[in-house]
Amino acid sequence: MNNENENTNLCNFERGGDKKRAKLRILGLDIIRSLAILFVIAGHFFVLHTPFRSTNFEGLSLFLQAGIIPLFQTGVPLFIMLTGYLNTNKVSEKKYYRGMWKVLIAYVFFSILTLVFRKYYLHEDLSLFKSGLKILDFSAIPYAWYIEMWIGLFLFTPFLNLLYKAIPTQKQKMVWIGILFAMTAIPDLFNRYGFHLVPGFWQTCYPLMFFFIGSYVKEYQPKINPLCGWGIIIICCLINPVFNILFVHNHLLIQIAGGSSGVFGAIIAVIFFLLVYQRDIQVPLMRKIFTKVSLLSLDVYLCCYIFDAIYYPWFKEHYFINQSQFGMFFFVIVPLVFISSLILAQVKEWLFQIFKVNHFWS
Repeated sequence: MNNENENTNLCNFERGGDKKRAKLRILGLDIIRSLAILFVIAGHFFVLHTPFRSTNFEGLSLFLQAGIIPLFQTGVPLFIMLTGYLNTNKVSEKKYYRGMWKVLIAYVFFSILTLVFRKYYLHEDLSLFKSGLKILDFSAIPYAWYIEMWIGLFLFTPFLNLLYKAIPTQKQKMVWIGILFAMTAIPDLFNRYGFHLVPGFWQTCYPLMFFFIGSYVKEYQPKINPLCGWGIIIICCLINPVFNILFVHNHLLIQIAGGSSGVFGAIIAVIFFLLVYQRDIQVPLMRKIFTKVSLLSLDVYLCCYIFDAIYYPWFKEHYFINQSQFGMFFFVIVPLVFISSLILAQVKEWLFQIFKVNHFWS
């Protein structure tokens, strides 16, 4: 069995093979998947659980925080590009669609666990009926919007592959990706602050752009000079803080560079992917760590809300003075959430092995 098959995911977050196949894995893809889930958890620090967006932008600490956010926002785009990269040969057949069970069962498992946590730890008013509705509408886990998006992407994938392979030349494939970029990323830059300067109807279809970029990278294996690549990433990451330092005073951070699926967010994500996807590490322990995190990344994503809801309130109650000061706790809370989620994900994996739950999709 070749490398492509060994790393092919049922889900962007999902494992790409078992322990017996570990030697055949493409380590660069495991590194991307491992860093992407870490980026997702890290991004929650600024976007969801601290008042970064409602704090006046001033001082070195906030400058550094604003500078690192764009990189952390690439988590979801990286996962979607992995899906396009790894699933280029998937076809519409029963075996393929049976693979959906792995993700759905994991989602239901962690949804039930999260609802129990919300009822008895957070003391939310959740009846059995309300809980059932929350599982169905993907709100049992506040981060589960991604699973709702993924279901459609999973069903589309064989037909998206047909579309991509029907484009005859590399140049035409680049034009196709350029059109997707124009329809989904460019509106994020120009249609803001009361302006609507370019067509923006298709902006929410950004997963298609990243999916086809992943397909393109798989087919043509492009490379980028590391110095040039990191230079572009740093410049893009510094657009917001530098603009605000120069032109904005006594005001909240103005997001001039846009979001993760916008022009600069897409550039950061694609360049980061190109810098890492062919990387290799010869240190056996590091290889094992990246492989393990990659295998558990879906489950880490699905359970990290529980630990966000435990750690952030406690640390803010005991240590929060202001956003500038609290930035240093990023290096405490994010590792705690990540490691705790990883442990719980491994426990779930052991339980599924003991009760042979994997028979549903094997």
